[in-house]
Amino acid sequence: MNQVKAGTEFLNMGEEEILAALDRFEEAEAEKDEHLQDGEPEDPVVREVGRLISEYTARFDDYCANSEEIPDTVFTYEPQTAIERIAYGIFTDAVHDALQEEDDEDE
Repeated sequence: MNQVKAGTEFLNMGEEEILAALDRFEEAEAEKDEHLQDGEPEDPVVREVGRLISEYTARFDDYCANSEEIPDTVFTYEPQTAIERIAYGIFTDAVHDALQEEDDEDE
């Protein structure tokens, strides 16, 4: 996970600015006609968060393909920048939700 890094143009962005971009994107998506196909987000911040989440997911999938257990580093890794922290938080929330769903299905 520690090799996933944000692009240099995003390194000094503050958390509020990033979250505002994500909120604007979510609001715009909610207003879209649900029959329209999703394209790539126009906002570079949203695209970068998506790229980071994809990178975290790919690394996680690689770890899991080589091991039956989820590596501890998934939940202890601490990203260095605000955009990395936000993307990693979204990623770990999704992992947590997926694990909860698996637990619920096993019961």
